[in-house]
Amino acid sequence: MKTSHRRLVLHIGPHKTASSFIQVNLEESGLPLGQSGWLYPDAGTKELGAHHHLAHNADEYLHPQAPRRNVLEKLGETARADNRSILFSAEGFCRWKPASFDILADRLGFDTYELIYVVRDPLDVFPSFWAEEVKQGRSMGFAERFSLAAADPLRSRLLNPMRDLNHLLARNRARIHAVPYDILKRRDIDIYEHLTGAILNLQGFRARHVNPVNVKYPIELTEFLRLMNLIYGQGQPNVGSDLRLRFTRSVSVEEQREIRKLVQEHAHSARRVISVPSDSLLRLRIEKVLKDRLRGTWSIDVGEDEQLFSAEPRKYVHYNMYLLSMADPIRQAAEAMVQRLTTNERTAR
Repeated sequence: MKTSHRRLVLHIGPHKTASSFIQVNLEESGLPLGQSGWLYPDAGTKELGAHHHLAHNADEYLHPQAPRRNVLEKLGETARADNRSILFSAEGFCRWKPASFDILADRLGFDTYELIYVVRDPLDVFPSFWAEEVKQGRSMGFAERFSLAAADPLRSRLLNPMRDLNHLLARNRARIHAVPYDILKRRDIDIYEHLTGAILNLQGFRARHVNPVNVKYPIELTEFLRLMNLIYGQGQPNVGSDLRLRFTRSVSVEEQREIRKLVQEHAHSARRVISVPSDSLLRLRIEKVLKDRLRGTWSIDVGEDEQLFSAEPRKYVHYNMYLLSMADPIRQAAEAMVQRLTTNERTAR
């Protein structure tokens, strides 16, 4: 049965809020979505399974003379002809200028649009995002990254989701669906099934891929990768993701376990812990701002006195890079791994 009112909906992430899990399941559900009056289009995906190309290359689609403008216009014509709604998903959309969403809606022939933004505890998002930055080639340590953000948390995009949402809430054509990640988890509600049911008004859609999509490395492996980034880039702050991709392809799970054990055994003196108490003003301030500003936008009932996030204290383990690199077995292993991976790459060419 098709929707009686056509809708343009964009799931805009942000990062580290189960976006890949949602996207894998949306791609798997392409046929039943189509049968229910929705298009989860290939346009803008570049065969990535989500609309990352559109999200990260808006200029190729939105400008009046954009080379891919016709892709969107044809998609809009198809949706109108079949009386279908359109659904996009990519974390990169949360970095768009607000006016870009208006242009996208115009290209596709919609007067209004809806944005799905998943609100997750920033104290959980932050370490995951930092670890992802290391996987993408950055070398800044956790302590430095966290201190920069925590010095002024309301100005930090990672610690204060309202930095993304304030501009979007001001758009006359937009409706915001704020999804409370931690409340769903607390109530044992699957986020994909919630998105399709409560927001898209579709019944019977079940997550087919129930396991996490992205691999999460233990802190010892993340810090070892960070050391490799520094060795490979000779101190450059960002060497890109190529080295990590080679690591993922070439290093077995068993070898990864051995690396983790190596770090644990030889870098105990480099191990550090940052503690954030349960009554941290950082957490309380951010939560108050979110509850005040997002009232009326939640995708599920949120009690007046219900906590958005866990009140448990947090402990973040990280390693001092100088001391880590001074442990001979670890430094030698990292140097050997960089040599091995870069030699393999040259040989492959």
